[in-house]
Amino acid sequence: MIELHSVGNIRPHRLFASLCAAMLILAAVLVLPHASQPAPRVPLLVPVFSSAQATLNAIIAYLVLLQFHMERNDPDALISIAFAYSSLLTLVLLVSLPGVLTSDDHFARLAPALGWLWVAKLAGHALLILLAMLLWRKWPARTAARGEIHCRVALVAFVPVLLVGCACALVNGLASNLPLLQDGQGSYASLARGWPGLFILACWACALLSVLLVTRLRRSFDCWLAFSCLAYLLYLTVNFSSALRFTAGWYLSRLFELTASATLLGALLFEVLRMQRQLKTLYQSAYQISIRDGLTGLYSRRYFDTALAHEQQLMAHTRRPLSLLMIDIDFFKRYNDTYGHPAGDDCLRQVAACLQDSARSSDIVARYGGEEFAVILPDTDANEARQAAERLRNAIMARGIPAASPAGRERLVVTVSIGLGCRRSDPQAAGETTLIDEADHALYDAKRQGRNRVACRIL
Repeated sequence: MIELHSVGNIRPHRLFASLCAAMLILAAVLVLPHASQPAPRVPLLVPVFSSAQATLNAIIAYLVLLQFHMERNDPDALISIAFAYSSLLTLVLLVSLPGVLTSDDHFARLAPALGWLWVAKLAGHALLILLAMLLWRKWPARTAARGEIHCRVALVAFVPVLLVGCACALVNGLASNLPLLQDGQGSYASLARGWPGLFILACWACALLSVLLVTRLRRSFDCWLAFSCLAYLLYLTVNFSSALRFTAGWYLSRLFELTASATLLGALLFEVLRMQRQLKTLYQSAYQISIRDGLTGLYSRRYFDTALAHEQQLMAHTRRPLSLLMIDIDFFKRYNDTYGHPAGDDCLRQVAACLQDSARSSDIVARYGGEEFAVILPDTDANEARQAAERLRNAIMARGIPAASPAGRERLVVTVSIGLGCRRSDPQAAGETTLIDEADHALYDAKRQGRNRVACRIL
């Protein structure tokens, strides 16, 4: 089965994810001493960052939901819920920003609750990933039944909405009893250095460890999910080190947050492209199997019938001649009786290879059935077709395949008899069945005349 999350050569993904993680950690270490340094205020970046984050997480949730629909693996459903939940709560926080859909006065009244919604967003996101890993650990083979998959997908799509509604209702209901996470000067030091901040950090640390320990990074998706968890952990670490907006640490932390989602989305899109290439390869392979004869590798009888009908139609429009060769191996039953069926199969393969090698690139060589072959010669009149038939007959003789010789006779080689049917460019001539019949009758003429020869009938 084709999977969205590849399990093939995982080493390049591990190396690249490790390199990106090292660069992210290095950037965090370099900026931490200067995290509290003020930077130019660009208030417009807040809704821009939030919009981008919500969009990225929504796309990730959708792609992982598709994987759940294909594989029916419960952990994928929880991971999809985690990113959809984060995306929806980010949208709630976005529309609550002053100047978006909320006035400054209204935002000031909402600020205590919005801080706790931010905590609920990050902690819930991490806990859902952690729950997915625990579910994977406990029921690694648990899958949904085929008949109920659509209901399961609908449920997975509804759960994030329910969770966001519960989070908003809970925070609003407890807002008057919850401590303030941000003071009047815009500092969120009480959040960064208090138990809420430590709780969020612990959630993401546990999520990262669970991904590493449970998945063992067996799939490319596992590598980038672990990287995403690390990026969120660094995002919180750098963000909490400044405890103020529009500082060097705050700007870098928002980039870390975007990186967490952008890299995971990039990995998923890469897997989608890989899956498309794999599907294309499988389709081409299946198509070739459907039009090729399994023993000889020539075109099959079904493809021959389709190709001949197409050439008949093309000839009617272009008024060019069309020829058909029917080829039969002489005394093939005696060959099978003498050498056995495996040797007979090898004889068929050798004759088929000789026909394919000796035919023109425009000719269509097919196995018609048993020891019979057919060659369609487009835009070829009777004289050219006879020359082509003689060339094929001589090529098979020259190959020197040992034939079954009667006792006391000199050793012979395998030969073929060829019947040639040719249809002129007259569009009122008989149809394709007649052309096949005439080539077949010509083949019997060649056999009656002593075999190892070409006989011709022209319509």
